[in-house]
Amino acid sequence: MAKIKTLAMLAAGVSCLALASGAASAGEVTWWSPNFNVERAEELKVKFEAANPDITLNIESTTTNGLPQRILTTLRSGSAPDLIDAQHPWVTGYAQNDLVLPLDDVIEDRDDYNKAAIDYVTYEGKLWGVPYRIEALAVLCNRGHFEEAGLDPENPPATWAEFLDAAQKLTHDGRSGFAITGGGEVGNTIFRSVPFIWENGGELVSADGKTAEVNGEKAVEAIKYWTDMYTEYGVSPASTLENDGTANRRLFIAEKVSCYQSGQFDIGSIQKENPAIDILPIMTPHPEGGNPSAILGGWSWVIPSSAKNPDDAKTLIKWLAQPENMGFYTDTFPARVSAMDLPRFDEPILKVFGEMLPYGRPLPNHPRWVQIAQAYFDGVQRILIGEQDVQASMDDAASDIQRLLDQ
Repeated sequence: MAKIKTLAMLAAGVSCLALASGAASAGEVTWWSPNFNVERAEELKVKFEAANPDITLNIESTTTNGLPQRILTTLRSGSAPDLIDAQHPWVTGYAQNDLVLPLDDVIEDRDDYNKAAIDYVTYEGKLWGVPYRIEALAVLCNRGHFEEAGLDPENPPATWAEFLDAAQKLTHDGRSGFAITGGGEVGNTIFRSVPFIWENGGELVSADGKTAEVNGEKAVEAIKYWTDMYTEYGVSPASTLENDGTANRRLFIAEKVSCYQSGQFDIGSIQKENPAIDILPIMTPHPEGGNPSAILGGWSWVIPSSAKNPDDAKTLIKWLAQPENMGFYTDTFPARVSAMDLPRFDEPILKVFGEMLPYGRPLPNHPRWVQIAQAYFDGVQRILIGEQDVQASMDDAASDIQRLLDQ
C-alpha cells in the first residue's frame, strides 16, 4: 500500500509539472536523445518537420551517467516522453514490466536489420524497440608510442600475455600503458571487462538465467587479469577509480595513456583535439588459443506505454529508420544492413571495429539486469580499492546477483 501511495504521489507531482509547463498536444512529439547524438538529432528535426509539417518535434538531451535509472523512473511515473533512446540490454526489462509499447508495426523489413540487435529487443515474440546503432569495442592505441617502445604496430599484441608485456613496456615517465575504467556510469566497466570473462570461458550468469556464475574459476581468472592492470602491475592510471570512458579518452588525447578500450565513436574527438596522434585500433586481447570477445552494444528507440502521442512517435521512428537517416544519426555502425553502404562506414580506420562485430554477443536478458550489472560493478570496485581480493569480491557479487535472480 505504501508503494502504491508513493507512486500515486509521484504521478501527481509529475502531472502538476506537466500542467504548469503545458501538456503536449496532438501532433507534438518529445524525444529524449543522448547528448552525444543531440546535434545530429537537431539536424534531423529540421528535415523531419519539413517532411511532416503536421508534427512538431521537441528534443531533450540526456546524459549517459545515471541514464538507466532516469529512464526507469520516468517510465514508471506514467508521464514519459514519446520517444526515448535506450541501450539494447535495457529494452526487454521494460517490456517485461509493461513500460513500453510493442513496435512490430513500425518496421516491415526486419531482415535488413542486424539479427543480434533484433534479438536483443525481442521478448515473447514481439519487438519492443527499433535498433539503430550497433558496436563492439576494440582497443585504441597510439602508434607512435608503440614505435618508441620497440613494439611492431603491424604485428600488435593479440594474447593476454603479449598485451600485458606491451602495456608494461609502454608505461614509463608518467605515461600509462593501458587504462581500464573504474568509475562513471556502470556500463563503462561492464562493456570493457565482461568480454574478458567470456573469452576465457566464464559467464556472469548461467544460460538459463537462474544461477550466478561470476565467481567461477574462469570468470575470476579473467577479472583478475583485467583488474591487475591497476592493482598489480600499475599500467593503468592512478585516477583509474574515477575514470570512465571519457576520462580515458582525454588521457589518451593528452598522450598520458598509450592504449584504452573504446569504440569508433571516439576517433573524431581524438583526431580533432590531437591530430598528431596516429591512432592504431587493435583487436581485444584474448587468452592463448582463444578468440577475442565483445559485448554487442548499441541503442534502440522505444516508445513508453504512457506516451501521449504514440502514433506520431511511430511516424518519427519510421522516418528515422530510413537507411540514410539512421546512418547519419549513429556515430558507430547502423543496425540496418543497407545503411552500411553509406561511404562513411568504409573508412580503413574502422576495419578493426567491423572485424570485432562477429565476436559480439548480447548481455544476459533479465528484467533485473540493471541491478545485476550494479552488483557486478560494485564487486569490481571493491577489488580496485583493495577492499577484497578477486575471489572474495566475486563471491559476494555472486550472492547479490543470486538474490536478484531468485526474486
